[in-house]
Amino acid sequence: MTRSAMVVLAAVGLGLAGGCKSNSDKMRERQKARDAEKKAQEDAAEARRKASEPKIDWWTPDEFWEPPGSVKIASGKPCPEGLWALFPTTPGEGPEQAANEAKRAALLEKVKGQTFVATLRHGQGLELRKYNAKKKTLTVEVEGLVECFDGAGLLSVAWGDPAKPYRPKADEEEEGGTPQAVWRAQPVLFALPFDTAAEAKAFAEKDGIGAMARMVFTLGKADVDTKVKKTAKPNGEEGEDQLDWGAGRLVHVKLVGARLSTDHEKKLLAEKRP
Repeated sequence: MTRSAMVVLAAVGLGLAGGCKSNSDKMRERQKARDAEKKAQEDAAEARRKASEPKIDWWTPDEFWEPPGSVKIASGKPCPEGLWALFPTTPGEGPEQAANEAKRAALLEKVKGQTFVATLRHGQGLELRKYNAKKKTLTVEVEGLVECFDGAGLLSVAWGDPAKPYRPKADEEEEGGTPQAVWRAQPVLFALPFDTAAEAKAFAEKDGIGAMARMVFTLGKADVDTKVKKTAKPNGEEGEDQLDWGAGRLVHVKLVGARLSTDHEKKLLAEKRP
């Protein structure tokens, strides 16, 4: 083979390699375009879905019911940052625990100066009692605490007074329960006047379903309940374990105000300003 033929073949080879690379790039570009088009369609569908949802006109709280800088807290949700600093236990392990401990003093000062807001809905911490025909009132019961969680476990925040640990009775444990105690607090009650049971029933079936309680408070004394009990080790192992079945951590708070409303908080039913 002559030198010129070898040069020609090499050039053709390079051309083919370049062509393959070009085709690969084109395929990636086409796939990228298809992905972008699919995402654009999904975004458009989500925008149409949101546009079709009815717009909810919520009440706008004034500064008393939602103070500037106030922090929201709710049951089943992570605790606001720094509440753990009210207690001896520092969340985390190793370097994380050391870093948290270094922030303790600053976090403690911060949370002690904050105001907190909790909202409880019908069926989620707010219940309607039976109509009292003698007093002509329908009582709305608002749970006395919320339970959030952080790296150290469950933490109860109680505006209900008194707040005490509830320990299961022996027969409850025998029926498959555990000795685990929980915090319970006195509920906050609102008595709504109704002339007849029919009026109270109509309220309960309509406005009562949308009832909400807004609790505004500042932090008070921290409390820890422990109840260490000896239990047999699992899997037939010898010896006993020392387990804490106490209710754990709780913060007593000072209630600034409690507001009962319905219709997305626009319709005021009753309020308390202790």
